[in-house]
Amino acid sequence: MFAVVGLALYLWCFATSREAVRSTAETAGLRETALMIRQNRPLLLLCGATLLFLTGMFSLSAVAVFYARDVLGNADYYIAMTAAQTLAMVAAAALVPAVAARVGKKLAYVLAGAIGAAAAVGFALAPASLPAVAIACYGVLGVGLGAINALIFALQADTVEYGEWKSGVRAEGASYAILSFTRKAGQGIGGAAAAYTLGIGGYVSGAPRQTDAAIDSIKFAAGIVPALAVAAAVAVMLAYPLTEKAFRGVVAELAERRAARAVSAPAVSPV
Repeated sequence: MFAVVGLALYLWCFATSREAVRSTAETAGLRETALMIRQNRPLLLLCGATLLFLTGMFSLSAVAVFYARDVLGNADYYIAMTAAQTLAMVAAAALVPAVAARVGKKLAYVLAGAIGAAAAVGFALAPASLPAVAIACYGVLGVGLGAINALIFALQADTVEYGEWKSGVRAEGASYAILSFTRKAGQGIGGAAAAYTLGIGGYVSGAPRQTDAAIDSIKFAAGIVPALAVAAAVAVMLAYPLTEKAFRGVVAELAERRAARAVSAPAVSPV
């Protein structure tokens, strides 16, 4: 069922998307691309924040089923947790355009991060005797995760414009590639952080009952690690310089440059 819904959403996205970028015939070489990346501070900050964010997100996802089984006492709670978080993530992602248009993408990121970090702490501290509290916190955490995930790609598109404005080189592929690499790195680091945390706590796979230290390590990996990682990502994004006002200025100046180049370009005589 979820696969069918996912396919339908992908097809809807394809059918409703329209390319609005003027691409040039010039192809940036490796040297020019490296120069663009080095001068693109918003892209570098976004990649750093994304690395931290994905670290926290995947630490959580790596131990969520352990949390349901060993902390809450019933692995079936993982189904309710996943349903609550998935619905929250989809709803948050759907609301991102409206929120970003109202407060700006940077502030929307910060607010989503604050919600996510607070919910992660609540998830770690939720009493095992009240599974509904943990499930609710897991769902609210999905609001922060879903919103930030959507905002990352919106912000990445802005860094392409900034890179062209700053260096004169437009390299959408390279910009996305470096962001994608940091996402994959964050996923790996997050999974490793969760595994090391469980190991330090003395978690024993297959044991009928875990020690109190192992239970605490699950809570730490599922809640505190994500909270710290998301909070660190928010701290990095506070230094992100490309506000909505600054971005509008970048776009306007790029339009002026393109118009000037079009006027100065020599006319091609018909054959």
